[in-house]
Amino acid sequence: MKFNLYTVGCLLLTAAMTSCSDYLKEDSGDLLIPKKVDEFQAVLFGEGYPHTFSSDVAFIDLMTDDVTVMNGLSDNPDDGYDTNSIPTGRGAYLWAYDVEYYINDYANSYNNRYKNILACNTIIENEATMLGDDSKRNYCVAQAYALRAFNYFCLVNWYGLPYNKETADKDMGVAVRLDSEVTREHFTRSTVAKVYEQINQDLDRALELYSQSSEAENKYLVSEKAALLLKTRVALFMENWDDVIKYGEELYKKGVVLCDLSDKTAEDLVQSNDSETRYSFISSDNEEIIFNFGGDASVMLGTHKYMMITAESFAGPMFTVSQEDPDDLFNIYEEGDNRKYAFFMQDYAKYSFLPPTRYLHVIAKYFTLNAKTTDGQAFRWAELLLNLAEGYIRKGGDANLGKAIDLLNELRIARFASESYKALTKADFATSEDLLKFAWEERRRELCFDETHRWTDLRRQGMPRIEHKFISGTGAPVETYVLEEKDRNYTLALPTSETGYNTEIEDYPRRDIKPQ
Repeated sequence: MKFNLYTVGCLLLTAAMTSCSDYLKEDSGDLLIPKKVDEFQAVLFGEGYPHTFSSDVAFIDLMTDDVTVMNGLSDNPDDGYDTNSIPTGRGAYLWAYDVEYYINDYANSYNNRYKNILACNTIIENEATMLGDDSKRNYCVAQAYALRAFNYFCLVNWYGLPYNKETADKDMGVAVRLDSEVTREHFTRSTVAKVYEQINQDLDRALELYSQSSEAENKYLVSEKAALLLKTRVALFMENWDDVIKYGEELYKKGVVLCDLSDKTAEDLVQSNDSETRYSFISSDNEEIIFNFGGDASVMLGTHKYMMITAESFAGPMFTVSQEDPDDLFNIYEEGDNRKYAFFMQDYAKYSFLPPTRYLHVIAKYFTLNAKTTDGQAFRWAELLLNLAEGYIRKGGDANLGKAIDLLNELRIARFASESYKALTKADFATSEDLLKFAWEERRRELCFDETHRWTDLRRQGMPRIEHKFISGTGAPVETYVLEEKDRNYTLALPTSETGYNTEIEDYPRRDIKPQ
């Protein structure tokens, strides 16, 4: 398998290491190989952490029902359209069978996850020989196991078939590589069941090692709390409700911290160039964040790799948050829900030296007009409440449904303006299915544009039918494309960097979707 990992530890941060070009080269005469735990920690942070995640996976957002194509707000037809994002992003937005034809960095979501995995494998293989304090060693290796689990979870939910208890032991997953040796061996895919088995084994080992370490937490390093949260996420996808509850309650007891928006006003959260009013939800001072990672995916004039900010600069099409129909993302936030202001650009933004600037409601969770968040992805306490709530709903019974409603209220109280929030009660839901549907909608509202949550949730929630409207250029007609229920194109094809090299790995043929 080709992993695009030329050297392990190329970004080694300790001064004891040599340059990238010499580090771990077989023919290097002055070869320096890490021996101390601090050196291995540097290797792990440099190569094992998903620093490019935000940029790698931005195209996956385009495949969801949270994104649409709309004309800009300019009255001048000569202003044209977003000639960068529309031509490149259309492959993902229209679920093309050959997405890679349009997106030149399509392979990064795959290759970079395996690069991260190989670095984790290096750490794990050297657990018994690395020198240093036991607590530091256990913490370092625990991170490697947790990160490897995270990367395999992502890969199997993008390139493998959705988890199905009845067929998981036969369904196509992804290749599992557990050693760090760079080899020309051609790997084949493991089943979905085998991949999930490996993920759980890695998380169990990570939790065991975290319990044997006393190192202080750092939100930029994956921690025991992050591993527990991932454990609940994996259990949710496997429909193992007992484990969702078991690990969720274990994490809950450590003390939930939520970012409180209840005392904010729209004016507090609106984008502005005034220093006292700038706001970014995903930021270093948000105590709700358990693990912050992923780098930046925004571009010079946008809040997202495929979304430009200033709609008034374009007359033709641009990608933006879905906001035209009642079931579109921006429209499913209720009155008083401050996430509408904390997560999105508003109609206008204020500059002290210019007239108000018009915007579409593009995502702005990790962006202000003055700055971009360095790491736009985050494991957050909010997800724990959502995972636990769904676990209790699916477990069933009046007591469990009551616990689920309490958890949803706990989250929503922190998100709504205090004077407008009305607590949920059992009377609001005729059936447990109604409550489950509401919990899924709450996931969509809360986790939008985070870690490809919406796409992977759609896959596990039955792969529903999605309709996308598309406009190819200024004045072009509107075309309709449909991803059908349980469509083959809910699973990504492997990049040609893999299939062109590894002729033995099973490819996944997608269908050619035509406009209707």
